[in-house]
Amino acid sequence: MVPTGETPENGSRSQSPHPCALSHSWTVKQQCVDLLAEGLWEELLDDQQPDITVMDWYEDSRLDMCVYELHVWLLAADRHTVIAQHHVAPRTSRRGPPSYWIQVSHVFRRYGPGVRFVHFLHKTKNRMEPGGLRRTRVTDSSVSVQFRE
Repeated sequence: MVPTGETPENGSRSQSPHPCALSHSWTVKQQCVDLLAEGLWEELLDDQQPDITVMDWYEDSRLDMCVYELHVWLLAADRHTVIAQHHVAPRTSRRGPPSYWIQVSHVFRRYGPGVRFVHFLHKTKNRMEPGGLRRTRVTDSSVSVQFRE
């Protein structure tokens, strides 16, 4: 998925007076997928309501308890009316091997008529450390449509 926007979002700063105090921020990437432009048609979306799956993989960077957020909205033709939505901010256990990859996914089913766009947004945490910026990596973001028999 090619992001249409990437925005750094400032987070909290450590209250430590130490000159190398850690600083957190978020990187936000998002895309709005036009389902009609991708080859689907209104009658199919309204009558059949095929499953819509969003999937992402993020690294357990161990920068914080929450290093990743996923927000997805199924939108009407006006791109503002929300028909269905899903939000998740998983907490990491901070166990297991470093840089462990975690899959996040959600399937929208029977969401109702009128869906024309999928707005997909994820946030990953960054931390400025004495050695430089450490980022939480994310990969293989996808939105897919599955037809039921």
